[in-house]
Amino acid sequence: MATITIRQGDSDTLTETITGLSSLSGYTAKLYIYSGRKQLAKISGIISGLTIAYSIVNESSKLWATGDYTYETKIFDSSDHVYTPSSGQFIISETINKDPS
Repeated sequence: MATITIRQGDSDTLTETITGLSSLSGYTAKLYIYSGRKQLAKISGIISGLTIAYSIVNESSKLWATGDYTYETKIFDSSDHVYTPSSGQFIISETINKDPS
């Protein structure tokens, strides 16, 4: 993942494939989104093999203000092994209709 862009109020699933480890067994994955040093969101990832899926839901993203943020993903285990596989810019762009119902 590099730059991530979503529309305010949209749902999305972001996937990440981990390299450099033979297994993610025993690991936990999180996606953190920041505005400066303030945490906007923390999303738990679902691990399947060496792939992690992070689900962004409408209920959360419709509350986020449009703008440029930063993100990082972290994987860690109970032995305090921590890795940051990706980080970058997270953009929330404006949408005209947040709830099309």
